[in-house]
Amino acid sequence: MLSTKVKKIVQHAYQTVPFYMNKAGGKSVNLDEWLELPITQKNDLVQKNDSFISANYLADMLQNKLLHAHTSGTTGKCADIFWSMSECKRSLLPLWMARRTYYNIVPGDKYCYFYSARRIGETDVEFEESETSLGFCKSNLNEQKLINIWNRMKEYKPVWINAQPSELFLLCKTIEKNNLDMIPTLRYVESTGEMLFPHVRRYIEDILGLHVVNQYGCYEMNSIAYECPCGNLHCFETNVKVEILDAENRELEEGMEGEICVTTLNNFVMPLIRYKVGDYGRIVPGTCKCGAKGKIIELTSGRSNDFVTDCEGNKLSAFIFVRCVENVNRMYEHAILQFQVVQSDINEFQVILVVDEEFEFNEIADCFMNNLWQDTLRDAQFKFYFSEELLPDDTGKLKWFINKCV
Repeated sequence: MLSTKVKKIVQHAYQTVPFYMNKAGGKSVNLDEWLELPITQKNDLVQKNDSFISANYLADMLQNKLLHAHTSGTTGKCADIFWSMSECKRSLLPLWMARRTYYNIVPGDKYCYFYSARRIGETDVEFEESETSLGFCKSNLNEQKLINIWNRMKEYKPVWINAQPSELFLLCKTIEKNNLDMIPTLRYVESTGEMLFPHVRRYIEDILGLHVVNQYGCYEMNSIAYECPCGNLHCFETNVKVEILDAENRELEEGMEGEICVTTLNNFVMPLIRYKVGDYGRIVPGTCKCGAKGKIIELTSGRSNDFVTDCEGNKLSAFIFVRCVENVNRMYEHAILQFQVVQSDINEFQVILVVDEEFEFNEIADCFMNNLWQDTLRDAQFKFYFSEELLPDDTGKLKWFINKCV
């Protein structure tokens, strides 16, 4: 039985969104045949990006009244995402309610985070600060920069940190190596954007002396699921409808592993119906001791990072390449559709790009290198290759960075 919210956004999508209107071929959508509705792939969103915007919101988009974000590219594919301010806030409400209920974190609490890129000319904006937040650029996260970041955090006195596991790992390695003092005000750490592997979680918790909470989401949907104190990821069923599908796109029973497929319930600007986010997992049978209702999801594979190894033996966040792609797409109107970077040796990298046919490949490759502001990689050799499409590996994942020299 479909909820009223699901029915409302599906009908909206098939009546006002060109992509879904074309799928329906002029026919009305039959909500009684949910499993017959077509699957939306990331390739659809990347290659037909504009056709996912509802006709009801085109005027707002043209007048720059919508929130605009880019998918981070952690799956190797990049797309533009649009929200209305009110719908974005509504989608985040269950996450904030869970943070407050489980961990006493409220919107006014000061927090620190990392971002991919902010640019003035050819220089990264190293930090951005407001009354309740302090963000740091992910590029050039060497040891000295991480020491400076930690010291700046101590001055800011955050209550919590929101970051990806790879960033938290590098930060904790720096804290341990340099015997840095802890931040007295810090009492909550939230991991997002990558798979939080158990060994990484344990290490971060040991160094910071705090429990790390996992939050699962994506730019396309905002938060999908959130970890309670019992260690279970609870789906936000007022924000998304979650399905687990097999290779033939058939819905699997509880406990069976498959591809995660999500329908947004709050983004009427850019509704995504039965959208494969690129991760794998299963719905865990039973209920949780925390008392929360709804589906419990367990991620079995997802977006994860290797680290780049530079000529000095440092481990660098591979998000330095995500920043390159994001900057190129800002300058050339979404020129790079997919990408993969392979480090074959300390000073050897292969960069495979899927570039929109409207753009000159060599010009995009040059722009990529011009945005690689990592000092210890300046003497490395980068070879660029063109591809029509990058395919996932045997696990169904397209790994956007691969380190073969470790």
